Amino acid sequence: MTGVWGLVYIASLVLVIWAIVDLARRPAGSLPPGRKVLWIVGLVAGWFLFGLVGAIIAIVYLAGYRKRLNAGGY
Repeated sequence: MTGVWGLVYIASLVLVIWAIVDLARRPAGSLPPGRKVLWIVGLVAGWFLFGLVGAIIAIVYLAGYRKRLNAGGY
């Protein structure tokens, strides 16, 4: 992959890693049981299987779910 698509995939990987690190840092009680694992598996599988799908899942987490967790004090 070269050029623009290479940059897009690298940017999507950075987003996925950011979301995974943020999820891993959350305490166990901040999410319902199994939800943390589900998010992480979805992010990794989405990126490895479809590339940009992982980035879309990361954007959904970072823009929506993460804000609610931060507002709740987690």
